[in-house]
Amino acid sequence: MKLNEEQLKTIIDAHEKLGIATDQAIEAGCLDPNGPLFDAIWRGISSVIDVVDNDSWISWYVYDNLMGKKGLTVTIDSKKIKVKTVKALLKIMNS
Repeated sequence: MKLNEEQLKTIIDAHEKLGIATDQAIEAGCLDPNGPLFDAIWRGISSVIDVVDNDSWISWYVYDNLMGKKGLTVTIDSKKIKVKTVKALLKIMNS
């Protein structure tokens, strides 16, 4: 499934906001990071993301590339692409 930039940004923003919210809930003592609610929350969003991203590029961008802050490079068809933005990520996902 090919996404447009707005759709991809919406997914990444939702993922980031969920991460912030769960971190705050854990800090407040309202959420057990080893409990079933935490697990269900993150399995749920991961399942939805997997529907549109079979190759796990979104997870790579969020976790390995730290939302583009690392500026990691990906090689597609012998062309190196620095992935610092959602737009660059989308180019890779749609190639």
